[in-house]
Amino acid sequence: MGFELTYGDIGILFFLTLGPLKAILPFARVTRGADPAFRRAVAWRAIAIATAVVLGVALLGPFILPNWHVSPPAIVITCGIILFYQALRIIMQTPAAVPASADRETSPPPSPAIAVFPLAIPAIVTAPGIAAISVIVVLNRHDLVHEAIVVTLLLAVMVLNLLTLRNTETLLRHGLAGILPVVGWVLAVLQASLAVQMVIYSLRVLEVLHWPAS
Repeated sequence: MGFELTYGDIGILFFLTLGPLKAILPFARVTRGADPAFRRAVAWRAIAIATAVVLGVALLGPFILPNWHVSPPAIVITCGIILFYQALRIIMQTPAAVPASADRETSPPPSPAIAVFPLAIPAIVTAPGIAAISVIVVLNRHDLVHEAIVVTLLLAVMVLNLLTLRNTETLLRHGLAGILPVVGWVLAVLQASLAVQMVIYSLRVLEVLHWPAS
């Protein structure tokens, strides 16, 4: 389509839509009261499942999306709306204070199934995350180098998720997790701008919008 996201743009999108910004607090809630070994096992399992999902979308997307009965601009517009909606929600919300530590109240031990739901999906693999991968599949060129860089960025975000979840207690205890929502709140402005640009470009490709001029 002629409009490509830079690898910096892609990294920011992956961080915002697939990173630990939304996963750390759900993880702390659903593993409250569990022993450290259980939390580590759940973190590993959730990240493994999430990684399999996002890599599957990234690697199979170039073969599946072209076979849909929708045009690339339509896919980009749809994904742009999803990304803009998520970014707008982040922008309009004041970054919430993160509790110092998880409550120690007694509660039934959580099931290992929480690694699949609600952790892997939808806490880690979000709808905007799938939309971001779809946009990259449609907009950017397809060669081995590009695919390798995209996969590397996805793996880097998943490693960041794993490190964050494995150290949730420490992060909450020292208040470091409060930095993540603030960073996400700032970067969401860029995500919203990118989403709008994607929609504008797609409308120009469809010859619905003739401004700005080429």
